[in-house]
Amino acid sequence: MTVKPLFLIAALLAAPAIGQTMYKCPDPAGAVKFQQTPCPNGQSVTVNTAPTGAGGLRDSERSYLEERQKQAKKPTATTSASEKPSECFSMRRRILEMENREKRGIHTWSKGGEEESVYRKREHETLCGPW
Repeated sequence: MTVKPLFLIAALLAAPAIGQTMYKCPDPAGAVKFQQTPCPNGQSVTVNTAPTGAGGLRDSERSYLEERQKQAKKPTATTSASEKPSECFSMRRRILEMENREKRGIHTWSKGGEEESVYRKREHETLCGPW
């Protein structure tokens, strides 16, 4: 059985529960029961319903997400002059460690099918300049 029929069955079973009013009724023993009809003893506790609107978000949540997206689109400052050399130094040290491992016969391969040290050298050159 594939995933699509299972997902469809789960969606169909959950569909009747969406948008219904629920009542939270405490009984005399203190146990709480949820039901679709009002409580017989007149006591009920309000249960928040699912938010409506675009994507099921409240207005406050939607405005928060929009603000986050605006901040993400703003250009960020590049690394400072003191951070870039230390990052380049760390990359160079890591590349030298990989080359030493390769000399001992321990090889690591990048996704492109080449030695990882070759890939990292190319990355170092684009970020920090020539090796």
